[in-house]
Amino acid sequence: MAARSAVFKRFWAWTTQARPSWRENKTEAAVLFCVFGCTGSSSVALVRPCLGKLGLEGSMKDGPNSYRVISFLSVTPIYSLIIFTLGTLSGRHAYFAGQWRKIFSRFMPKAAVNKLVHAGCPPAAARDTAKIVSDAAKSSIPSIPK
Repeated sequence: MAARSAVFKRFWAWTTQARPSWRENKTEAAVLFCVFGCTGSSSVALVRPCLGKLGLEGSMKDGPNSYRVISFLSVTPIYSLIIFTLGTLSGRHAYFAGQWRKIFSRFMPKAAVNKLVHAGCPPAAARDTAKIVSDAAKSSIPSIPK
């Protein structure tokens, strides 16, 4: 049990460490692009058979409209969960936790998304707290008149 805990702690330290921007580092860019590519393909590959089992056959191009709507509403949350999982496994937890938050904040109230993120992700909670403190410090600095 202790060995498993040590492995998890090492993995968590590795996946939450600070990383360079993907714009500055080609390796980071390659990892991010691979995660995004695998996620898009995987989410559609998981949802299509499920829709077929529900009796919905079709495509985004040819319809029917019910297929389009249900496909969109089911692919989006599956996509966000897969991207969060693959991103964490690839060692880019902080970046993909932000992507997960961005996707879900379009469908849920911001307060609910933040509550979910802070409950399950201490690094994101710490980053948000640091950002709030930084923003407060910036707003309290008086501007110098020109």
